Amino acid sequence: MRERSVEHRFTMLARQHGGWAAKWVSPGVAGVPDRILFLPDGRMFLVELKQPGGRTHGTQPAIHHKLERLGHHVHVVSDPDLFFRQFVDGAGDGSTGVGDGPEP
Repeated sequence: MRERSVEHRFTMLARQHGGWAAKWVSPGVAGVPDRILFLPDGRMFLVELKQPGGRTHGTQPAIHHKLERLGHHVHVVSDPDLFFRQFVDGAGDGSTGVGDGPEP
């Protein structure tokens, strides 16, 4: 599955769940998560999308840690279907299994 198809699948699932997966672009600040997922009932997720087996790189880990220190969890997702089952539909144990937060 290519990164583009991971992003496409994620945004499609967001729409199917009545939400919006806005692309986060922050000029002058490299490494912000790819998407801010807005869902009904005020739910929001910060999401870094990766190809299966992909890892955060460059300034991403530092930005993710900064957001974590501010109380905003960053989900690193390579399987959009699994993410939506576990976090949006509430059908899982709360772990994406592929990087549930910033890399050490």
